[in-house]
Amino acid sequence: MKILIVEDSKSLVAGLIHVLNKKISAEIFTVSSKSECAKILLKEKGKFDIAILDLGLPDAQDGEIVPFISKFKIPSIILTATEHDKSNPIFNNDNIIDYVIKNGSYSLDYTAYVVERFIENSKIDVLIVDDSKTFVAKTQDLCLKYNIKTIPAFNAEEALEIMSKKNNIKLILVDYIMPRMDGLEFTTKIRQTYKKDELSIIALSASKDKSVIAKFLKYGANDFIYKDFSNEEFYARINSSLEIIKLFENSRDRANKDYMTGMYNRRYLFEKGKEIYKKAKKNKENLSCAIIDIDKFKNINDTYGHDVGDVAIKQIPKILEKFLDERSLISRMGGEEFCIITEDLNEKEIQIVYQNIRIAFEESTLEVDDLKLKYTVSIGLNTSYEDDFDEMLKKADEGLYQAKETGRNKVVLFNKEY
Repeated sequence: MKILIVEDSKSLVAGLIHVLNKKISAEIFTVSSKSECAKILLKEKGKFDIAILDLGLPDAQDGEIVPFISKFKIPSIILTATEHDKSNPIFNNDNIIDYVIKNGSYSLDYTAYVVERFIENSKIDVLIVDDSKTFVAKTQDLCLKYNIKTIPAFNAEEALEIMSKKNNIKLILVDYIMPRMDGLEFTTKIRQTYKKDELSIIALSASKDKSVIAKFLKYGANDFIYKDFSNEEFYARINSSLEIIKLFENSRDRANKDYMTGMYNRRYLFEKGKEIYKKAKKNKENLSCAIIDIDKFKNINDTYGHDVGDVAIKQIPKILEKFLDERSLISRMGGEEFCIITEDLNEKEIQIVYQNIRIAFEESTLEVDDLKLKYTVSIGLNTSYEDDFDEMLKKADEGLYQAKETGRNKVVLFNKEY
């Protein structure tokens, strides 16, 4: 991430750099004039992800920096000392994603927030549901400037099909009036599957009938925008919706994830695992459960101390994630023991995966300061449904016990050794 700050106030620049460094990891370039800006753009070939621009520079006192930067298609945040005049063409520039009034520390925090949101947006998909190709194209263009990936759907049925397959959609923009199924009915159907704290829905309409707003909010929309919105309003509402979803996700993470490793915890494993088990069994899909444990972990703690033991535990998910993808749920059961539930891989495929994981641990070296330590893991595996999820987990644990009792550093499929 490369950020360009064009601002002649040294104190403001120092403050901006301070708050940005607290929130994000980025390469920050600073210049104090339009002429210096031209030089850095030439040197860096105009390759900046986002720019923060002061309107009153020594050699560009009337905002000339905005159209100049615009030639390089760099998304920009404007810093201004006063409320802007909306008739001023500078503020209607397509590359401007926000403007900030210079009013002390809050303006710095808000600017950093917008930059952070811009970065976070690259991880998010937004579904746009509207039968107007022109409006969809306009909205996609706005989202693209704000670093948001979009998926278009030109009717509600197509959108529902997309939602049944896509898992990274955090926001839906949906039109009210559409053929066959309108936005209200679509919103109702979506809310049968997704809660308001999981997926945000912003309804859109050209109608000025205010009762439409109330209906959408009652049916499950998070927000409403009239279609004659300004770019500023659009981005503000998008930001607000995505930030709320992020706050809910952070709250769930604190409840569902292990503080040391960042992996899911035991409570979440049993909650989510039962859902995965039920779905896979109903659809007759492949499902496996594995339990992995560090061999002779007590010796590591006793010999090298618990700090080294903690580093060994933290290494487990790092190695697992090299071999497992989104089809796998990794959770820490407690201590040095982890459980992995994997969908879609058959018995032969999953055996190969875990043999590769076992070998990766065997060949890796744990480095802590001057200490270099090698250790192995044992893995218990089960690919049978059993009577329920708890029983499936129990059989994987029995596989782990067999691995430990028969020499360690091996993968044991329950009642079979490999």
